[in-house]
Amino acid sequence: MEKLTNIEELANIDTSRVNTLNFKILHRNWKRAFAEAFVLMTTASPGEVISIYGPSRTGKTSLLTELTKVICGNNQSNDDEQPLVMIEIDNSGGKAAFSFKSFLQEMLNLIKHPIYSYSIDGNWSDPVKVTRNARTTEAVLARALVEGLLQRKTKFWIVDEAQDMKYAGKDAMAAAGVMDAIKTLAKKANVILVICGTYPILQSINRSGHLENRKHDVHLARYRTSEKDLSEFLWILSNYDAALELDPTLGSLQNCAELLYQGSFGCIGLIRAWLYRASVHAAIDGRKITLAHIHQSMKSLKQLVTSANEIKEGEKLLALEPCKIVQSIIGGAQPLTKKKSSAIPFQRKPKRYEPGNRL
Repeated sequence: MEKLTNIEELANIDTSRVNTLNFKILHRNWKRAFAEAFVLMTTASPGEVISIYGPSRTGKTSLLTELTKVICGNNQSNDDEQPLVMIEIDNSGGKAAFSFKSFLQEMLNLIKHPIYSYSIDGNWSDPVKVTRNARTTEAVLARALVEGLLQRKTKFWIVDEAQDMKYAGKDAMAAAGVMDAIKTLAKKANVILVICGTYPILQSINRSGHLENRKHDVHLARYRTSEKDLSEFLWILSNYDAALELDPTLGSLQNCAELLYQGSFGCIGLIRAWLYRASVHAAIDGRKITLAHIHQSMKSLKQLVTSANEIKEGEKLLALEPCKIVQSIIGGAQPLTKKKSSAIPFQRKPKRYEPGNRL
């Protein structure tokens, strides 16, 4: 009975005190990237490529969402026309790899192709169509997609989470080949192609001179350590201040701004997720957010090293000065290398024991 009571007490946590911080802050870097992308999308010629990139959790997907609302409004699709098509890349192919054929099939489904879409009224998949499409070659599906985009009078083809194309194969050129193929299809379909993703898409694009020389860049950057950037970073923290229940001992998020910057590299989405977790811990404790809750919610050094490496390589490709904080994270989280052992598992070395006494 005591255990049941404890469970009931846990279920009575006041979750209304948890703040998901699910609101937009129109900060400087986001507004600049939005303006650049809007101008490019509304002035570029069909067949051109716009590349939107930046670190993880800087607001790229929300940027795309707002762009589609402003450019197409409520007329994104009807029975006859579909001015804009947006697809999110995933690695749902065999062995968790990116499949170009699955990508084509998903696109055909999004434009509701009369033959090669596999859904019924947009809800249930048709087993007959799924089986038939699985037997259809990529070349046939690609031609059907081009014809479908032309018939639907599509103007914008948006490919989000494009960094997942790196799972197309072990060869470093595989992702570049996929991007080249998509670019060729977009040109044939007379659409403006928008490729969006984290920094690894730059490495894939850079391996294709044809694509690199024909794209327009939009960089949704993180906030670095310049005086101007840090000033904007503090302003963003003040916006979160107003939304959160902070303990008087903490006072303001600006009092721990250095810690918040080091654990987020100046990426606003990482800050939002971090403060949300701190809000969860505070609700469990039945208190307002303290500095201890912020420390408790911070990711470990080894959890941050992947993001730090991604930022380092991306900014290096963009010829930006190395960031000391990013380098310190990478340098402080080097994995320990184990000395390779020549011993046979579960067998002792005879020379360590006297004959007749090895047991």
